[in-house]
Amino acid sequence: MATDMHYSFSHTIIYSEIDTRGRLALPSFSAIFQEAALLQAEKLGFGESYCAAEGRMWVLSRLRVEFDRSPVHRETIRVETWPKEPQGPLARRDFRIFGADGELCARATSGWMLLDTAGMRPVRPQQVFKDFDFSGVGEAVQGSAPKVPGCDGEGSQVRVTARYSDLDQNDHVNNTRYVRWFLDCFSPQEFDRLDLTGFDINYSRAAGWNDTVTLKRCDGPGSTIVRGYLDDGSESFAAMLLYREVS
Repeated sequence: MATDMHYSFSHTIIYSEIDTRGRLALPSFSAIFQEAALLQAEKLGFGESYCAAEGRMWVLSRLRVEFDRSPVHRETIRVETWPKEPQGPLARRDFRIFGADGELCARATSGWMLLDTAGMRPVRPQQVFKDFDFSGVGEAVQGSAPKVPGCDGEGSQVRVTARYSDLDQNDHVNNTRYVRWFLDCFSPQEFDRLDLTGFDINYSRAAGWNDTVTLKRCDGPGSTIVRGYLDDGSESFAAMLLYREVS
């Protein structure tokens, strides 16, 4: 039933999850969403146990986050997540984060691909969700996570190398690490002036151990886009931050 599709848990923000302003850091939002997805997927029967038995893996393809405010250190938040009806090759999942005051802090929508680990070929998610009733589940963010747009011109470039601590259990760079790389394109003084309103990220090709990724930054009015390229020129990820500048 649709009423059983929502899953929630409480989480108290710890010191390692905050940024220089004492607020929940952008990569920590991604990590919390990732954990929420893993927990509920397991509960609904298509999580890590299912993947291990079937030789499959879930990979995050797209994420959009919209911010109302950032929770702070030691604040206890409530995280809510639920799957939406799949669209094409993507399974979709939404999230909401509520602050200790019960007010909405952030909402997000995401798209995930299910892969056959033997050949890394996509598996249609509709077969996994064929018995699920999505009527009335609602949306945290309307529609699906979008493609990060192109931009004119280029700004600064940064090169990063994937190390052991960047890898997940699939021996790929974990999706939260790309968000950290994105932030490494900013100085503290620059980032601390930004009031975040939204964040989009697309994952195209996974980086592995010792891969070098060139991060190319492009700025526009109220936005910054960073695209990461592997040494063969293929795009690994693209991300866009939306913000208001504050004095």
